[in-house]
Amino acid sequence: MKPITGQYECLHSSGVGLDYFTSRIDRFVLQKDGRFVLTVQDRSRIGNAAQSLLSGQQVSTAAPETKREGTYTQQGNIVSFRFDDGTQEQGQLSFNGEGIQIGKDFFNKVSDSTLLPPTHRLKKDMDDIAKGLKIAGAIGGMAIKAAKTVHDTLQEAQSDQNPASTPAQGTIPHSQGNPVQSSVPPVQPVPQPPVQSAQNAPSYSDVETLFCDQCGYPVRPGKRFCNACGARLS
Repeated sequence: MKPITGQYECLHSSGVGLDYFTSRIDRFVLQKDGRFVLTVQDRSRIGNAAQSLLSGQQVSTAAPETKREGTYTQQGNIVSFRFDDGTQEQGQLSFNGEGIQIGKDFFNKVSDSTLLPPTHRLKKDMDDIAKGLKIAGAIGGMAIKAAKTVHDTLQEAQSDQNPASTPAQGTIPHSQGNPVQSSVPPVQPVPQPPVQSAQNAPSYSDVETLFCDQCGYPVRPGKRFCNACGARLS
């Protein structure tokens, strides 16, 4: 028969996978000096995080555990455990020495070493952590997209209910909806000179036409000298 010293595990699986987060793992370590350490995981990591959140405490993903120690003795395939608090338990070794049945729980032997953690458990935990991070990233991305969709929908609904209005001349819209007078005065239209109608304009036929006495060049009334010959007009 193999020596019974080593590490044993009892997996309380949730059935949904990712045992590192969703399941409970109890551990038994039987040492060579006749001492043992039983570590009972009270809740799964995800269950502990949910309870911390509901109770208003800081969310923790640690595995809450209860550790108990004592001494053990072996007689054939029967192992008796005496805890330091005075309680006793009795277990039965499997026929091949690969596990111990204690009450309704069966502890599989996972390592002959009492110090180093079992390699299969380390690998399994690392795989579960990697998968968990990948799932968390995917869920986070979907949550962000969902929040953006809801935000855009609300913005469209508000814009349909409150159509934008054109601000009055000389005012600018305030951030809270109250119009504020602009510091720039409105541009005043430049007055245009009145255009004289062609019908009211004086015609040259209504003006008396004068001529130079020397050269006969027409001159305007009031001129004193001829623009053509320079003679003095009488």
